Amino acid sequence: MMNQSSQTPVYKKVSAREKYDFGIGAIGKEAICNMIGSFLMLYFTDTLFLVPAFVGILFFVARIWDAINDPMMGMIVDNTRSRFGKFRIWLVIGTLVNAVVFVLLFHTFNLQGTSLYIYVTVMYILYGMTYTIMDVPYWSWLPNLTNDPHERESVSVIPRFFVSLAGFSVAIFGLFVINYFNQRAGLDNLYAEHGFTMFAIMIAILFIVTIGITVTNVKEEPTLDAKNEKKPETGAESHR
Repeated sequence: MMNQSSQTPVYKKVSAREKYDFGIGAIGKEAICNMIGSFLMLYFTDTLFLVPAFVGILFFVARIWDAINDPMMGMIVDNTRSRFGKFRIWLVIGTLVNAVVFVLLFHTFNLQGTSLYIYVTVMYILYGMTYTIMDVPYWSWLPNLTNDPHERESVSVIPRFFVSLAGFSVAIFGLFVINYFNQRAGLDNLYAEHGFTMFAIMIAILFIVTIGITVTNVKEEPTLDAKNEKKPETGAESHR
């Protein structure tokens, strides 16, 4: 007779605090993503006065590179072995680097002409690459918080809620904040670069703080002694 206890999977549980601390990390990262999605085109064409055709080509090339870059980052994360785990270390590195690049994308140091086009191209490509460094391990960490499929569902709802909250807030109030900073600076142009820069700094700080809450309070086991061969998961497989 088979031992009944050997057939019963042992599930790893996640505390309510860890669920919310993990979900809070989505606020800053999605605020950054939504500022790019909502206002970068406006910033490029109406603030920096870049040629729209150039902007369209830049976005297209960046999307192609993302299609290559994302799975590469996934492989790097999957093969990471450290005493900090495989997700936390890349989340910290990606957040800090991406926050800096994000702010620099909205501050051009008064560059003009060809120099401006080169600067914008480099910063936007770097933004996409550094965002991937942070985004891939964040969502990959989610299904690894627990092996209980029902618990995974309850955990995944929380960051999705914060994603929607961040996207809504940036899209609705973003232009008001940008215009406010420009008015306070005495600028007649409400779409001036100063407002975008200050708003980007605000979001970058929020980004670092919220991800800091996640990496500080959510547990992850070390992977130094982990073997390269993968073990089958218990329950449904996850997806981004």
